[in-house]
Amino acid sequence: GCGETPYIKLVTQLFGDRMVIANATGCSSIYGGNLPSTPYTTNSDGYGPSWSNSLFEDNAEFGLGFRLTIDKQQEQALELLSQMNGIVDSDLKEAILHADMSSEPGVYEQRERVAILKENLAKADSREAKMLLSLADYLVRKSVWIFGGDGWAYDIGITS
Repeated sequence: GCGETPYIKLVTQLFGDRMVIANATGCSSIYGGNLPSTPYTTNSDGYGPSWSNSLFEDNAEFGLGFRLTIDKQQEQALELLSQMNGIVDSDLKEAILHADMSSEPGVYEQRERVAILKENLAKADSREAKMLLSLADYLVRKSVWIFGGDGWAYDIGITS
């Protein structure tokens, strides 16, 4: 059987509202991508995991690409935010730039600050503000997960 599903359930309960999943073709793609239904849900605020499937041979690279892209977009958002003098309140800017997101309450507080930032940016009329508005969600820490089974890990028959 497919032993990944209980782990997927647990990890989505822990990180689902900010989770990005790179999924290898296999049992977990049947469990996770059997349209029109899906086991992934959103919380009361509408946040939930994003899920994408890859061929199982390149899923590690596929997931690494997610991590690198998210990190680069976050870096760009932080750089733009640091330049928003006069456009963004300095206390809000400093709170976002120096947020502690090592716990779920910290992530939640950052998400609230980013929502306020987005409201302010929507009213601004500068190219940089519009760019930051498109990247602002990357100021909230994302959790990238790479799912795959024994075939993807080249472990068929080795440990059984």
